[in-house]
Amino acid sequence: MASNAFQCFVTDGELSASLIAIRRALRDGGRFAFDTRNPQVREWEEWKPSNASEVVEGSGRTLHVSHQVESVVDDVVTVTETTSAHDGTVLRVDRASMRFLDVSKLGAFLHEAGFEIEAQYGGWQHETVSDTSRSIVTIARAA
Repeated sequence: MASNAFQCFVTDGELSASLIAIRRALRDGGRFAFDTRNPQVREWEEWKPSNASEVVEGSGRTLHVSHQVESVVDDVVTVTETTSAHDGTVLRVDRASMRFLDVSKLGAFLHEAGFEIEAQYGGWQHETVSDTSRSIVTIARAA
């Protein structure tokens, strides 16, 4: 599960139910690998319109993408992403809530669902997890 999709499990119930379902789908010893953003880095503080980026879609059209944080409540961040054409015409507005779990909370949810943490990294290249790691990549083994 890549691209921080794990962060879409916002409530305890969603997270627990998802992990239990993933565990059920695996044989004993099977592995579940995923990444999530590290809350220690507080990446959401960079998500503001002044840090907008330009992306070029497949057709060659340049798009302007900006973010605005609506709220940070406990470990849940709600953000709005606005995609605009080069001339400023708004093409799409998306809103999402994401949960930022630290290593210990993440471990507790995994253990409760029947997983053991086999390894954790600060990125997909097996970097060491630290307070400055932008990601927490976890390989959990079905116990």
